Amino acid sequence: MIKFHQLAGATLGFLLVPIWSNAQSQLDRYIQEGLANNTVLQQKQINIQKALIDLQVAKSNFLPTVNFSGSFSTAQGGRYSSLPIGDLLNPVYASLNQMSGTNSFPQIENQEINFLPKNYYDAYIRTSVPILNTDLIYAKRIVEQQTVMSQLDVNSYKRQLVNDIKVAYFNYLSAMEAIKVYKNALLVLDKNVALNEALFANGKGLQASVLRSKSERETLRSQLIQADNQQLNAQYYFNFLLNKELKSPIEVESVSPNLDATSTDVSKREELAMLQQAKTIQETVVRMNEHFWVPKLNAFMDLGSQGTDWEISSKSRYYMVGVSLSVPIFNGNRNTQKIKLSEWNLKQSELVIQQTTQQLTLSVQLALNDLSTASSNYESALMQLEAAKAYFNLINGSYTEGISTEIEFIDATSQLTQAELQVVILQQQVNVAIANLERQTATYPIQEPTKTN
Repeated sequence: MIKFHQLAGATLGFLLVPIWSNAQSQLDRYIQEGLANNTVLQQKQINIQKALIDLQVAKSNFLPTVNFSGSFSTAQGGRYSSLPIGDLLNPVYASLNQMSGTNSFPQIENQEINFLPKNYYDAYIRTSVPILNTDLIYAKRIVEQQTVMSQLDVNSYKRQLVNDIKVAYFNYLSAMEAIKVYKNALLVLDKNVALNEALFANGKGLQASVLRSKSERETLRSQLIQADNQQLNAQYYFNFLLNKELKSPIEVESVSPNLDATSTDVSKREELAMLQQAKTIQETVVRMNEHFWVPKLNAFMDLGSQGTDWEISSKSRYYMVGVSLSVPIFNGNRNTQKIKLSEWNLKQSELVIQQTTQQLTLSVQLALNDLSTASSNYESALMQLEAAKAYFNLINGSYTEGISTEIEFIDATSQLTQAELQVVILQQQVNVAIANLERQTATYPIQEPTKTN
């Protein structure tokens, strides 16, 4: 953890620059705007909605299903069965006719019954419901756990987006302040060029001094153009993160460093929570595979009609109810191998959690070191700036009196400009280091994922 004396200089430095009221409020508004409008985040939100739909589908597997089925077939020939009705009844009918002296009992022919019916239809509505199916139970749990992972993934991206927005904002501030430094230095060099030209015109100066001062001014103008381009690029990237027009103006406020963001705890990282959730899913898979021996029991009921030549009557209508039972006996030891595979996957997920925890802890320590270094460098830059200001004032006074040379004046101006630039750059580097530490420790308040029932 960073000691107070390591940040004291940085704290003093920030108090030396103008700080508008409600510091960070504008940056916080931009962060909320980015969280609301970022297109990648919107895509990830869609993934959550898709995961919730998958969960509803998994829950619906426990409800009854109703389906209509119908078939029609016609055939001729094929297998048949002989029914010797004539051979059985004709002798009896002949005896009866002889006894009665009538033909009341006609002779009948033997019959053949085809196994393939002609113009046969069967239409029914089947209602089926699972009574016992452990695969459906565990599949529902897995989908619930995957839904939580999707929500954690969204929060992880939110946290990274917050960090990107903050860093982009600080880079824009740094470029903007650098432009101010270059413009102020350019005013000094413009006056120096004008003075040298006046002295040379009056025969009191050298042309070399005029040329040197102009050369230094053009170098500074080139640096100003480069700074303008850096500010424009920073503006474009910042607005890109917020899903706004690239040239949209950025309202700026000076940001004071949050010196409380020095935690080393990584337990809040969504990446760890996602890995823990992945481990939970693997545990569920292991339990599901271990319950392969549990029978599967389903019930069904059919309401329909069947007959020939589309006949629909009380005789064609029927109902049928039943249950189906499936008991695994042997399948080549595939279930045993699936259990072993899922157990190895679980062991692998545990090792990944350990490795990731170590990596995140290392990242936090590196972020703390970066913050400590940035704070120390900023403190040193403030002292260098004070020394550069004193040196410039001394050289500027003696240069006006003709004691110091042109080279000394330009060197003092350059030192002051570089010192001011260093303060501007390192000031934002402290903010960037704090933002990175905040990212590594997951301390920015992000809404927790909703729990599923």
